Amino acid sequence: MPTERVFADAHNGMLIISPRGVVLEANDAFFRATGYLADEVKGRRPGFLRPAAHGTGFNGYLWQSLRTVGVWRGELVKRCKDGSQVTDFVTVGAVRNRVGQTTHYVCVFSDIETLKERQRRLEQLAYFDSLTGLPNRLLLMDRLRQMCAAGRRHGRQLAVCYLDIDGFKAINDNLGHHAGDGVLLEVARRLSREVRSGDTVARLGGDEFVMLFSEPGTVADIQAVLDRIFCSLAALPIGCERRGISASVGITLFPMDDGCADTLLCHADKAMYQAKRSGRAGYCFFYPLAVGAILPDVTLEYLACP
Repeated sequence: MPTERVFADAHNGMLIISPRGVVLEANDAFFRATGYLADEVKGRRPGFLRPAAHGTGFNGYLWQSLRTVGVWRGELVKRCKDGSQVTDFVTVGAVRNRVGQTTHYVCVFSDIETLKERQRRLEQLAYFDSLTGLPNRLLLMDRLRQMCAAGRRHGRQLAVCYLDIDGFKAINDNLGHHAGDGVLLEVARRLSREVRSGDTVARLGGDEFVMLFSEPGTVADIQAVLDRIFCSLAALPIGCERRGISASVGITLFPMDDGCADTLLCHADKAMYQAKRSGRAGYCFFYPLAVGAILPDVTLEYLACP
């Protein structure tokens, strides 16, 4: 019959399921995709294809949808015979006879793993730096806005640290851009190693990095982290002389500096340039007019810390 050929020759995996929820038939595309054999599928309930990640209540939700509207559509993770897992878009539809009784269900699996992988690559390109793999400016600003919003709701503090490598142009000019890229990769690795799991290290481009510290503690706590970073960078061997590198860092603290995300980044950038003017290889705090309890009472806009 034509319908039987459609089932047998379909490119998508298909199951025919009884009203009792037992697999009656599966097509060749299903067997190819999952690695199962016919006698390993027929007579079983299709729940064996689903990993535990879908939760215990999912089965009841699916069958409730079939009973009420006659169809269910959505994404499911399918577990193959070899243990691998593939994401499918699944359609389960009820087939009824002339008097409205359900005679069986047809389940169609559409493999969207390739689409998912393409989506992941696009997200990687959109939100992460292609060289270091760190969050880029777009993702950084999104996280900074979220952290500011959470800080305002829950009274949390935030430190924004803007880091620029000292003399990076000379590294590129004297050793070449390949060596410069190697330095940027190593700096990214060392910065990431010094922060906590809930913090963020991002690369804005060139030799500019930003670190976001949630609940940074006191100024002394921030200084301790920066001192560890400076020591780590100083131990990074560069060129024939095997000398390390230094960096200049500008810091602003929220909510003492109660600006928007763009303003906070701008203030940290200004403080970084003040650290450059103060002799490099150091850090500088940006002080807004209203001084909060987290910092000592000062009247200077900047405080350079050697």
